[in-house]
Amino acid sequence: MPMTFSTEIAAYAQGRRANMEEWNAITRTNSGTTPIPFGVPVVPGTGAHTCVALTATAQNILGISEAVATHPNEGGVNFVADTHAQYASVPICDMGVIGVMLGKDVALGAQARYDLTNKVWTDAAQSATVATIPGAQFDEAGKSGAIGVVRYRRPILSLSVAS
Repeated sequence: MPMTFSTEIAAYAQGRRANMEEWNAITRTNSGTTPIPFGVPVVPGTGAHTCVALTATAQNILGISEAVATHPNEGGVNFVADTHAQYASVPICDMGVIGVMLGKDVALGAQARYDLTNKVWTDAAQSATVATIPGAQFDEAGKSGAIGVVRYRRPILSLSVAS
């Protein structure tokens, strides 16, 4: 009997790498009391090697939170599906192509931004509630409410000083 495959399987999911291009990830501990959803920008926490979800503009982005197939605290206190709970180890994509939740239709190649109010990705203009994510752009066009693809490469910021 020949094998059959479904044509309904999504190519990628929120917080998952969309392909096997070169990628890199780091890990940090969620030091916040709020769970970090998969596929959102994360910033340094208050302690060494910690992180929290992006909450405002003008913050140093570490990368985009990745999904994990298992949770060590699944079913435990304060467990929320598709998130990294407080004190969980958070894999963070700092280079690669990753699935994210879209808040509006986006164009291929557009600058990727994060809507801080609605917790979704967008290509809307930067504002007090829409943060530009340096090094992030949409790798393909996508529809509002669907999983889209962001190509991310964390820029290393440096300031040169004239001698």
